[in-house]
Amino acid sequence: MQIVDNATFEKLLWERSTLLLAHSVHFVEVGAENFFLTRPLLSFLLAESSQLEELLDAYGARSNEKWHTLRMHVAMIKNFSAAGYDLLHLQHTIHSYDFVGAYPKMEEETKAAVAFVSNFLFCSLRQVMDDSMALGWPPPEELSGYDYTEELPPGMLPKDRIIGGMRDKDSVQMLVSSLATKFLNSTEDADFLNNASKCQAPNWRGLNFDQLSEASIRSLEEKFHSLQSLYDTYISFSDTEDKDGSLRQLRGHVSVVLHLLRGATVFIHFYERHIKIQGDELFCHKNCVLKSDWYLELLTHYLCRYSYDFLSSARSLCQAMLRQYAVVGEKEIPAPPYFGFHVRPSTLIGSIVRHYGSHVVMELDDKEYDASVPMNLFLANEWINQKKCQFVGDELTKLNELFLEKERQIREGTLSRLDAVREMIREAANRNLLRVLVYPLDVDSIVKSSGAQTLLELMQNVVSTLHAQRKINILYSHNVKFKGDVRVLEDIQVLAENGYGENETGANIPLPRELNYLVHH
Repeated sequence: MQIVDNATFEKLLWERSTLLLAHSVHFVEVGAENFFLTRPLLSFLLAESSQLEELLDAYGARSNEKWHTLRMHVAMIKNFSAAGYDLLHLQHTIHSYDFVGAYPKMEEETKAAVAFVSNFLFCSLRQVMDDSMALGWPPPEELSGYDYTEELPPGMLPKDRIIGGMRDKDSVQMLVSSLATKFLNSTEDADFLNNASKCQAPNWRGLNFDQLSEASIRSLEEKFHSLQSLYDTYISFSDTEDKDGSLRQLRGHVSVVLHLLRGATVFIHFYERHIKIQGDELFCHKNCVLKSDWYLELLTHYLCRYSYDFLSSARSLCQAMLRQYAVVGEKEIPAPPYFGFHVRPSTLIGSIVRHYGSHVVMELDDKEYDASVPMNLFLANEWINQKKCQFVGDELTKLNELFLEKERQIREGTLSRLDAVREMIREAANRNLLRVLVYPLDVDSIVKSSGAQTLLELMQNVVSTLHAQRKINILYSHNVKFKGDVRVLEDIQVLAENGYGENETGANIPLPRELNYLVHH
């Protein structure tokens, strides 16, 4: 590997740093109390620090003893300029959004978050200045001609643009339903934000950094950026948007969450990458106020908390939209093939229905059951079990001659009633009436306690008891009818096609990708 000449590299770096250094000297002289963030200032800091960081990285500064500290301080400016831009955007626009619910302290807490970033950036600029002095670089020329003030007149521009090619109402409503569905599916894995928001200083051991990580937050951020793009591309400026105020509410919630998550990504990135590992180099001294609980307070109680709160509010909006724009239909779907609507299948169905916030019923034998309530489906299972036992009873009756032959052998003493039952179980299994799940089958106690007179009655008693004990499966399929929002019915059908999440022994099996949101239920 060719090693760059140090003097040549240092000259290049000094030339590329002079503008940022001139600003650093200027702001340090002005003082932190007069250092105010504006979007023009943040745009400048972001641009200058980005090009400088790229140059340092191109030459491997992160693994170089001389240059890694400067590279880290430049990265601080770049990342927190980006975070500051998102927070400043919220500060300027928060009052213009139409939210579900009230957030009386958010404006004040957003100002506090901006103040923290302002102090963080001021500290970073000062350290870059100190780094240049330690390198013996000549002081930059005095800064002049730069004005980053931002005086904004009140009000909005008139909405007088005529948009051509407006989409038809039906297609937009389908897109709204699709967007609301995607939103719901994107929020199921956000509980870690709520968990993080409950941690209290000074003991942060309750924070689970396996969940609250740069990867998890960035994944959410990407999902909501995609949702915002979908909305702006296909729903903005439509007649449906003009007539449905809840759509603009949803757009506002998505936008706020996106800006909060971008800020959270920066905060958790620096916590994972720098503060936990090399905090003493990151800050001016080990007791720096920026390194204190203030940092994690903002991450958890502002960024995580409000992200989760706005996600929760938007969920109710999406569920209301799905009810409003729902396409109602019905589907015949096979009942769970092994043990019917017991705990796991019923719970999963209820979770799907509640996830969408829709009203869905299951119809069975002219009775309707609320599919969002697992206990209701348990009741339906009683009817299904009766049908299974009736099916086996009818099929066994068709084997009457075989039963009569077994009873003759019992009377002659060549066959015991217990062995006769075992032989008939094997016969039923061979005829695909049932499947044995547990070997060996313990039928002795059932035979001894049964008051059945005939071998056929005894066999029916044994089969129903073993089925209730989940030692056999009765191979009988029965369809039920679900009625409601077709999106919900489609997910229930996917669940049914995957065995309702269990195998024939009742053990859980993985759910398909389309139902990943159920992992969090």
